[in-house]
Amino acid sequence: MQTFWLARVAVAVVVFGMAAAGCTELSVSVSRPTPLSQFLAQSRASLAGVYRLVPGDQLTARFYYNPQLDEDFQVRPDGHISLSLIGELRAAGKTPNELSTEITNAYAQYFVKPTAVVIVRQFTGYRVFASGELRNPGQVNLVSGARTVLEGLAATGGVTETGTLTQVILIRRLPTMKQPMVAELDLSEALSGDDPSQNVDLMPNDFIFVPRSGAANVNLAMQQYLFRNLNLSTGINAGASYFINN
Repeated sequence: MQTFWLARVAVAVVVFGMAAAGCTELSVSVSRPTPLSQFLAQSRASLAGVYRLVPGDQLTARFYYNPQLDEDFQVRPDGHISLSLIGELRAAGKTPNELSTEITNAYAQYFVKPTAVVIVRQFTGYRVFASGELRNPGQVNLVSGARTVLEGLAATGGVTETGTLTQVILIRRLPTMKQPMVAELDLSEALSGDDPSQNVDLMPNDFIFVPRSGAANVNLAMQQYLFRNLNLSTGINAGASYFINN
């Protein structure tokens, strides 16, 4: 059982690394999942931080005393933005307030009161990834799509008949930690109301992996066994019939 669990985690972590790091494989050694109480405590501590811009975020700069300078732009893949008058600025990794201050200072050489305020129109970083035994695996938007793990799975169309809710893997990378945390959730306990804490609140860039159920693995093995033996026996019978009739 331990070996099987590690195999599932290894697959999930590799997929998580490819999705969240631009197809760069993420390697991590995990001997056991993080206890749920510790997983939640460390997540709550991280939530106390402020939002930092990421590539893909769509922004608007508002200049209250110089509205002619108002401009919409997007954080490029290289983390920079381009403004009409001052050119390029680094945006990724900064808070909206920090970028507002930097833009204001950059325009100060041209205007008396260039007070700029950066507004985030679309949070690209607010999405999670879901894979495994799901009807429509892929990205889920946290702003409009889901808040908890169960809501995230529902946004993908739900778990297939071959999936299980008793051993769902949630992988989370926090800015304060070098290695991702891994939690194994029994969402059937959350659905029954016996343990609502299993339905964890999602955070940006979480990775959800729904494994194949034990019964589904047995059924798949049986189908493969029967298919191979049926093809083999059919081929033998067909060959024997050919030689007998000819």
